[in-house]
Amino acid sequence: MKKILALLLVSLMIFSLTACGVKTEGAGKTSAPTSNAASADPGSVNNPSANANAIGFFTDGVDPNSRDTYNIVFAYMRPMALFLNIRDALTLLEPVFNVKITDYCANSDIDAMIQNIEIYADQGVDGFIIVIDASANLRIKEVLDGTGLPYIDILNSVRDEEGSAIVHCIGMEGVSVGKEMTKWLFDNSKDYWGEIDTSKLGLLNFTFSPNEDFQDRYDGNLAMFQELVPGNTNIFEADGVTGGLNEETGYNLASAILSTHPEVEYWIIPACLELYAQGAMRAAETLGMQDRVLISSVNSEVLTALWDTGYEGCWVSCVASAPFQYAAPALSGIVSLLNGTETVESLWSSIRKPTDQLTFYEIGTEIVTKDTYVDYFDYVRRESGLS
Repeated sequence: MKKILALLLVSLMIFSLTACGVKTEGAGKTSAPTSNAASADPGSVNNPSANANAIGFFTDGVDPNSRDTYNIVFAYMRPMALFLNIRDALTLLEPVFNVKITDYCANSDIDAMIQNIEIYADQGVDGFIIVIDASANLRIKEVLDGTGLPYIDILNSVRDEEGSAIVHCIGMEGVSVGKEMTKWLFDNSKDYWGEIDTSKLGLLNFTFSPNEDFQDRYDGNLAMFQELVPGNTNIFEADGVTGGLNEETGYNLASAILSTHPEVEYWIIPACLELYAQGAMRAAETLGMQDRVLISSVNSEVLTALWDTGYEGCWVSCVASAPFQYAAPALSGIVSLLNGTETVESLWSSIRKPTDQLTFYEIGTEIVTKDTYVDYFDYVRRESGLS
């Protein structure tokens, strides 16, 4: 994991919380997660976001209760578990930041998303936290820019033709996450299989090629596998573009590959999307191969829910995505923009890559298992400004 470079604020404003409903539509101690937040001039009035703590929470010196409540829309394309949990985290943080969250799901309708952005803007909301869908990211950006309101993207980066980030986005750096996931599966495979002939090991590598972030995870998986098992050609691409971003696509792709390659005795499956991992898990179980398959994934909503019920199958780990890791920095950033203590140009400028126009805020990553996930999520909740 990346080392924490940011300093934790000396005091965080903590309020007694009560769980609120959605407003409209809608083991051992783990190591601390880290962030890429830098500490250039901590405490600087000109860049309060340099004070972000380990998960990106910061205060900018403005008492949230000294102003009117900000109305923020959280907009996303489809009712995935991750999005719904981020929504719930944003709602729990309402009293910390003195905001009201309005929840909007476009149900996979790009035109509806665009239309409702404009409707909410006309109704006088203060800003947007939004999952910008990769299939129409520049179009959605143009509409958001047209509102004149501040917004922060989460999960899917928006880049120009040169690969420069042109929207503030909170997410995971795909290549490094892919490498971490594949290395974890390889290093821990001995705990499940003992010593094996690695020439009989295969990589089933998921991607969704239209999404650059997912493709980066695929590239990271591939690079690490080739580094760990040089000369091994048992590498099989599973591109979800043939189906969609759903479990059924993961199942169909994994079934076809697993069932037609008897020369491979053991499989590691690092999935760029947890729904693909869920489909691969079901395929391995249906084919009776679960003892020869190990799966990891990016994001953790589905697997942790399975662990909560006692699941102990071949889906053995995941790159954790605690909802507060997205919610806390997103609210910190948009509130500081609305307060005027940050500008679009200054926000997270201390951690911006020189090649980016705006900042891709890389959240800390932690690979968790059934023995460590509870402690990890408890830690992140505390770092979010919640008691």
